Amino acid sequence: MNGFFVLSLIVILVLLERNWASRKMGHISYNTESESIMAEKNEELSFVSSLSNDSRLPVTYVSVTEHLPDTTVLLGNEAYVHDHLLSFGKKRLISRNLAIGPLKEVEKTEKYKLENRGIYSAGDYALYVGDLFGFNHIRASGRIPWHVAVLPSRIEDVALKNIVSGFIGDVSVRRFIMEDPIITTGFNEYTGREPFRDISWKRTAVCNKLMVKRYDYTSELRVMIILNIEGGTSEEIERCLELCRMAIEMFEEKHIPYGFRTNGMLFSREGVLTYVPSGIGAHHYKSLMYGLSGADKACRLTFENLINHTIKARIQNEHYLVVTVPTDAKAQETMNYLARRTGSELCVLTGKED
Repeated sequence: MNGFFVLSLIVILVLLERNWASRKMGHISYNTESESIMAEKNEELSFVSSLSNDSRLPVTYVSVTEHLPDTTVLLGNEAYVHDHLLSFGKKRLISRNLAIGPLKEVEKTEKYKLENRGIYSAGDYALYVGDLFGFNHIRASGRIPWHVAVLPSRIEDVALKNIVSGFIGDVSVRRFIMEDPIITTGFNEYTGREPFRDISWKRTAVCNKLMVKRYDYTSELRVMIILNIEGGTSEEIERCLELCRMAIEMFEEKHIPYGFRTNGMLFSREGVLTYVPSGIGAHHYKSLMYGLSGADKACRLTFENLINHTIKARIQNEHYLVVTVPTDAKAQETMNYLARRTGSELCVLTGKED
C-alpha cells in the first residue's frame, strides 16, 4: 500500500513537472505602453511594463528580458544599473527575475534617456516561466510596440527668431490687405458696391440676376519650408534640422499654414518623406517632427532641381523659407531665381553656428 502511494505520488509529481511551466505560462500576461513619444535629447523617459498572473496559484519563477532602444542610458544608482542592464555593442537589455502571487500584477518602471537625435524602436521581450522544481523553463516572446522620436535640439537664439518673426509679420499683413483673384469660393448677389469686374456673367445668366464672385482672402497665405542639404557637413545639416524645427514651431504658434520640401532623406512612418503639403495642427506638426528626428544626412538631388520642382508645383499665395547649408554663388543665384519666378517673400536661414 505504501509502495503504491509513493508510486502514485511520483507519477503525479512527474506530470506536474512536465506541464507546470506551460500551464503557468498560459496565465501570465505581459503588458507595456504602446504609444510612441517625442522627446528632447537627454530627457528623462519612463518605460513602464507589467506582468500579471490571473491564476489562483502563485508563479514562483518568472524571468523577463526587455530590449530597450539602442544606445539607451539607463538611469539609477550604479549597483542597480550593473545588476539589471546588459549591453552588447549598441544593444541594451534589461533582465529581471521575480515571483508573482495569485491574481496579482507586478509593474516595473525603468528610467532612461537617449543622447542623440533619431528614431529609436524598442525590440522584443522574452518571458521564461520555470517548471515546478526549477529544472527547465518554457519561453514566450513578442514585440514591444513603441518607439521614441528624439527631436533636433531646440534653438533659443533671439536674433534668428527675430528674422523668422519679421518674415511671419510680412506674410501676416498680406493676409488682411490683399485679395486672391484666382481662388473663388462662391458667389453673392450684386449690391452695387462691388467692382464691376467682379461680376460673373455665367453665374448671372444661370440665376437671372447680377451675381459677383466671392474671393478667398489671404488668410490662406502659406509658407513652404525648403530644406537644402546639398554639400553640407554633418554639423551643418544638423543645424539646418534644428532651424527647421524652430521655424515650424513658430508657424504653429502664429497659425500660419506651412508645407515642407527637401532634397534630403527624411522618413515618415509610411516611407521616405520629401514633400508635405501645407497644413497646420497637431497631426501635421508631429509628422514633420518625426521626419526631422529620423533624417539621414544623404542628399537625393541638387538644390537647383529642388527649386525647379518647387516652382513647378507652386500654388497661389505661397511664400518661401529656405533653410540651407552654407551656399556658393550658384546656390545664391538659384534662390534669386526662385524669388524672381514666384514674386513671393523669401527668407533664408543658413545652417552654421554663427
